[in-house]
Amino acid sequence: MRDRAATRALILGLLSLPFGILSPFAIFSAARSLRRAPSTSALIGLAGGVLGALFLVAGVGYWLFAL
Repeated sequence: MRDRAATRALILGLLSLPFGILSPFAIFSAARSLRRAPSTSALIGLAGGVLGALFLVAGVGYWLFAL
């Protein structure tokens, strides 16, 4: 049976790439799912959440310093 939290982490991780504001939720959900039962979906969700957070920080930094 598929872990619902891992699927949620995967979806949030993929959505956090264009919408960086979702990245903390993806990271939290993936970390919690990985603690319960390690799965590839949760790992991909965690990677997407981290990348989304990096893009968000880089975008905000660029916006602040480019002005």
